[in-house]
Amino acid sequence: MGRNKDLRRKIAACQSVIEAHEEKIRAEQTKPHPSEELLAGWKREIETQKKAIAHLTRRLKREW
Repeated sequence: MGRNKDLRRKIAACQSVIEAHEEKIRAEQTKPHPSEELLAGWKREIETQKKAIAHLTRRLKREW
């Protein structure tokens, strides 16, 4: 598989993780007593994924 295609696939995977965690956050916040630990963990994971996307995007641009 080409390097650019692999990087794009990894970026798409990170974006899907972000979307899944955002949905979990919305669902948890609708509960009468949302778990702050779960919310904090998902938010932390979203930030990690955003950093990974930024890193992969830089690598993708460097390839061109």
